[in-house]
Amino acid sequence: MLLGAFAKVRRKERVLDLGCGVGVLAIMALLRNPGCTACGLEITPGAAELARQNLELCGLSDRGGIVCGDMRDMPRGLIGRFDVCISNPPYFHPERGFSSPSAAMAAARNQSCGGISDVCAAAASCLKWGGRFYLCYPPGDLSPLFAALLQNRLEPKTMRLVFPTETSHPCLVLIEARKGGGVHLDILPSLIIEKDGQKTSEFKKMYTLED
Repeated sequence: MLLGAFAKVRRKERVLDLGCGVGVLAIMALLRNPGCTACGLEITPGAAELARQNLELCGLSDRGGIVCGDMRDMPRGLIGRFDVCISNPPYFHPERGFSSPSAAMAAARNQSCGGISDVCAAAASCLKWGGRFYLCYPPGDLSPLFAALLQNRLEPKTMRLVFPTETSHPCLVLIEARKGGGVHLDILPSLIIEKDGQKTSEFKKMYTLED
């Protein structure tokens, strides 16, 4: 939800939800921006089918579609077609920590179906020149994230750290990168999820369809 609110989509732009799961980010983009169109790419057939059903249930099938495929072998019809790419990529190495016994959940959680370098390469291949890539990632892994972005000519342009509370360490980083962009990074004010035991108004607003 935080990533969906962070991503900026303009009227008539084409959006790709890379590794879309059940289609949440694609649906958020379509609901927040009535003039845009969106496509989701998902490797797991069951999740891809659920994403198609979700688009239909939301009345968005005329503006959105789902492709079942592997970002490491990008379907030709998706290359160079999009103004915006959004991705909530798998964070964890498959040989570290907990791995779900469900193959679909494991693919969503860990990097068994592609690491951050694969995600950035896929985003770069699908974006038009000057297109924008929005993603979230663990703050402790910023170094490999930035290396993967720059290797694929995706220049980090905006960064925002997310904190559970005012006194905690950051739990998430939100990044906007631009294909072929110039060197300059804006650091936005931090997003605090909870203050004095209550969810902040900014955090709660991100769960609405307001800009």
